[in-house]
Amino acid sequence: MRARMLWGATLLSLSLLLGASIASPWWHVQQMRQAAQARDAAALSEYVDWEQLRANLKFGVQRRLAHQSVNARGEPTKAASLGAAVAAALLGPLVDQLITPQSLARILQGQPPETAVIPALELGKPSQAAGQPEIRMAYAGLNRFVCSIQSAGHGEEPIHLVLHRQGLLSWKLAELSLPG
Repeated sequence: MRARMLWGATLLSLSLLLGASIASPWWHVQQMRQAAQARDAAALSEYVDWEQLRANLKFGVQRRLAHQSVNARGEPTKAASLGAAVAAALLGPLVDQLITPQSLARILQGQPPETAVIPALELGKPSQAAGQPEIRMAYAGLNRFVCSIQSAGHGEEPIHLVLHRQGLLSWKLAELSLPG
């Protein structure tokens, strides 16, 4: 009888741990969104690996620039690669300054990236209220979780926030894929 109770308690504990592990990225995204709405930069920063996020964003920009001009084999041309390297050297410090808890909070609230990163910049577009963004979340592997945020009613491509697992129950934002 005692062995059955121990077996049952162990099974229940493992089930609860598995359930918490599966649900944890949704909880982390919700906590990030709450911190963004409260404009609590310190709380939001707890859920972000800033060094990895900025490095991945710089790499993504460089890769996108390099692949704007490709040869017949689908490889970037030498001119495109050189241009991407120069642009990356110039954009690196800019990414470091523009990707902040405040700009990330605005993205989480559904603002388009160009107004979220530089809100004071007038781009010749009418001012857009953020509204309630459309959010989709799903696992993209055992240790990757993607949260796609699309501004409501603007018909733009979504922004993909990619969280990486940090241990069993913890997740941190490590990638940001901007539309374009």
